[in-house]
Amino acid sequence: MNFAPDTSVLDVIVHNSRAHPGGIAIVSNDASYTNRELADAVARVAAGFRNLGIDSGSRVGLICSNRVEWAVAFYGALAAGATVTAFNTWSKRWDLDQMLEHSRCDILVAVDHLGDTDLRPLLAEVVPEAWSSTSTGWQSASYPQLRDLILIAVDVPPGARSFDDLLNFPTNPDLDDFPATVLDLPLAEVVLYTSGSTASPKAVRLTQTALVQHALAVGERMGIEPADRVWVPVPLFWSYGGANALMVGLVHACPIILQERFDARESLTLIERERCTVAYLLPNIAQRLTDCQDFSPAKVATLTRGMIIGPPSAIVHAALTLGVTHVCNAYGSTEMYGGATTTPHDWTLEHRANSQGLPLRGTLVRILDSQTGARIGEREVGEIVVSGSVSPGYLEPADHSTSPFTSDGAFHTGDLGYIENGEVHYVGRASEMIRSGGINISPLEVEEFLLTNDCIEDVVVVGAEADSGDQVAIAFVRVAQLSVTDEVQLTTYCRERIASYKVPRRFVLRTSDFPRTSTGKLARAILRDEGQKVWSSWDNGTHSSSTKITEETP
Repeated sequence: MNFAPDTSVLDVIVHNSRAHPGGIAIVSNDASYTNRELADAVARVAAGFRNLGIDSGSRVGLICSNRVEWAVAFYGALAAGATVTAFNTWSKRWDLDQMLEHSRCDILVAVDHLGDTDLRPLLAEVVPEAWSSTSTGWQSASYPQLRDLILIAVDVPPGARSFDDLLNFPTNPDLDDFPATVLDLPLAEVVLYTSGSTASPKAVRLTQTALVQHALAVGERMGIEPADRVWVPVPLFWSYGGANALMVGLVHACPIILQERFDARESLTLIERERCTVAYLLPNIAQRLTDCQDFSPAKVATLTRGMIIGPPSAIVHAALTLGVTHVCNAYGSTEMYGGATTTPHDWTLEHRANSQGLPLRGTLVRILDSQTGARIGEREVGEIVVSGSVSPGYLEPADHSTSPFTSDGAFHTGDLGYIENGEVHYVGRASEMIRSGGINISPLEVEEFLLTNDCIEDVVVVGAEADSGDQVAIAFVRVAQLSVTDEVQLTTYCRERIASYKVPRRFVLRTSDFPRTSTGKLARAILRDEGQKVWSSWDNGTHSSSTKITEETP
């Protein structure tokens, strides 16, 4: 499979609808679309968006789980000419408020339920106009740019619109009109939020043409063919899901099998029923599958290829225990379209487990001295710097002076690694970023949130290494008196207000100041060491039964 460098996402949808009209494009729960049906649905939704005034320069926010509606809304907004901003479905009130304020969306498309979780109370908090208004046509008081809420739901409040109205929008179903209808606009972008070294999540801009070329390169490394069936249990609002897995399936014209919410037992049933051949994995997903009582090699016998991000042990486990024999290792981030390197699927398992692979076609990886910026030799550890298939930058960054993007298009990752025989080897994080369960957690973002608690005078969040090779967040909290709060109360405060993966695993309460260097800077290294001791003692079962840790001095 190959597409010209200027091919857009919508070009690929049109191509698939003509070359493979009856082929399955996407499956989710009990819904599915053929390539032709997907193209027609995208055309109708695009026409519906345009009827609401959405075109080039508009922004559409999307908060939805892994459902066919996510893909149709995503593609339809791009087809209308809008930039699509995908929001984290694990967001709580504070998270969603931050993203809506920053993204300046004209329209928000949202699902009303995430599994058993009712999202309507949260949506009613952030967009009360949709419930208080007797009709559409309002303007949000909190987010002046926002003027419409489109709900993927059966019951829709009077001030909102139904997504079904877009799907059923009357438009010419003749596919010959499709390119003229939706592709003559300037290429709209995709924006995905990811944590970084700043307090707020960064909105990473991704172009359609680069998404297509990157997916072609990744699929080649993985050995993807049209006969494959790609199982996607990871969220589409992640680059790993939306920019990698979804796009790989699209450009290689193979069915995408979405799972709305990962559940090991349901996953095994889905894999067996849909005869999935490719899996997008995380270490904890692979482990939970094999730990499940229902697991048997027969249920996953069709899985032969895939990708996993994790340590060597995770690659070996996925290949030998789960049975994904040709699983690929990779390195990357959202700024690199989900991946800068990938191991070829036909390398030996030992080779794939101990390397992040070769740079993808169109991507250049260099290792630079983090102090001088000079290029260093093979097997020397330095900062990983990526060029080529790289984001054009962040959406409305708060501080241009600290941008990791250079004027010549290179991205300074803040990660450490080395190159040997052309292969990239990831060593660790040079920044303070915490990576837990495959998710980036910004310490500054969590610190900013915790300071909304009146009991907290100051806070520092650090990462501690767990035995699994993952990281956990530890929060050092300074309070006026140890009696004002405790670990249980702080944990509850977080769980009710922010996404669960951002909640620190341990809280260390103290009344003294945090340690500082001789120049007055916060000594994070000392707190990291202390955090590691706290987690290691607790994780090894040597902790006290008390829920409060009162470490007075680091």
